[in-house]
Amino acid sequence: MTKAAKGVVIKPDGTHEEKVFKQLLDYQTSVNGIIDAVRLYDYNGVEVGCAYVDDEGLLKGSPLNPLGSAISFLFGNTPHLVGNIVLVGKSDDEGYDTDIPEYLLTLIRNISAKQEQVA
Repeated sequence: MTKAAKGVVIKPDGTHEEKVFKQLLDYQTSVNGIIDAVRLYDYNGVEVGCAYVDDEGLLKGSPLNPLGSAISFLFGNTPHLVGNIVLVGKSDDEGYDTDIPEYLLTLIRNISAKQEQVA
């Protein structure tokens, strides 16, 4: 995860923040903890992206993330994700995250509550 990847932080309140993730600490800061990967696959089993969550989010009592859970469910995973979620593209041949696919970014922009403005 040391190559920069454009992604989105989806928050439990339905807002999102578009961001570039350059290092592990960027992911950890965004989810407020140690990250755990949730791979996203289309219906043909092809990886389309990766969601990173706080590995201890459930233990910490983090709130349900409805938008992140819906996206996770849409791509074949558990529909119960909590806390902030980082969504980026699939891994490249070297195992590095890639930029979030434009169609996923457009989906999030269209269905999120609003985009959080970063000063």
